[in-house]
Amino acid sequence: MFSYYQMSTGLIAAAILFSLCSFSSSADYYKWTDESGNLHFSDSFQNVPEKYRDQIEKKVFMDNAHSSSEPLVKVHEVKHSSSYEESKKKPSKRFEVPYKPYEGSVKRVIISVVLNDSVTAPMAIDTGAPETVISVKLAEKLRLFNEDQGRLVIRAGGIGGTTPAIRSIIDSIHVGGAKGEFIPTTVIHSISDSFDGLLGLDFVSNYSVTIDSKRMMVVFEELPINPDHPGGHDKEWWTSHFMEFAESRAKWKTYSEVLEEKIHDSMQYIGNEDLKKKAFADFQYKEAEKLLDKLSRYASENSVPTEWRQY
Repeated sequence: MFSYYQMSTGLIAAAILFSLCSFSSSADYYKWTDESGNLHFSDSFQNVPEKYRDQIEKKVFMDNAHSSSEPLVKVHEVKHSSSYEESKKKPSKRFEVPYKPYEGSVKRVIISVVLNDSVTAPMAIDTGAPETVISVKLAEKLRLFNEDQGRLVIRAGGIGGTTPAIRSIIDSIHVGGAKGEFIPTTVIHSISDSFDGLLGLDFVSNYSVTIDSKRMMVVFEELPINPDHPGGHDKEWWTSHFMEFAESRAKWKTYSEVLEEKIHDSMQYIGNEDLKKKAFADFQYKEAEKLLDKLSRYASENSVPTEWRQY
């Protein structure tokens, strides 16, 4: 009999052996330059100051862990809402972090990041990555492949097509004094010899981030707390992740039930391949359920509206 343990261990081992891939998804971004010549990016038109809206450029970035050769000058999320007025009067906290400017001959912004309060790793800031991406090597250090962690196998897109990857959750990320909690993460094969992951917009969007290329420093400045963003995330972030994990759980449950019925009703010899498929479907269902349970607990801790948790 093909055991659950054999299947899950083999699955993780197989994921490690897949060839180098780049996590990819498309997203719209707006670019403009202020009076001081600083370059800004935002994923929302509403965050662009009105006086710059006539000169913005709308870009569609296809995330690629390897292809970007342009230096990151400044990333800036600007929040404009009356609910921010009081909090904006308070001085913002600023954190300066040194960075390395190169990955071989490619210009990068590579910083030291502390994950789960235990593992320090070099990561590159990537405004084209909507979420954080890490290597298998870093995931192993974080013990994300342990059975008590969610480790859902998915298909991650890249320039060469799609390839298997693993979805999991990082509890916390610290960059100097800047921090983020509960970071849904995609684990792929080794990203680069120079860094172990990409720090995406899910972390960066809660800060104004300035790249001081002369001093080779990254400056994180806290943005005012938005009362409509529980846990630092908007409605779309919450609903999309609930839907992602819930749909995965439902899909694999249905597939497992179909296989179970096939095995039960078959009058012929059931091959090892069918048993492997059933074991894999059960594994996927359980891992998706772990991720959904973690998300539900985190939503409860942050008083997320019930309607945002529908799936």
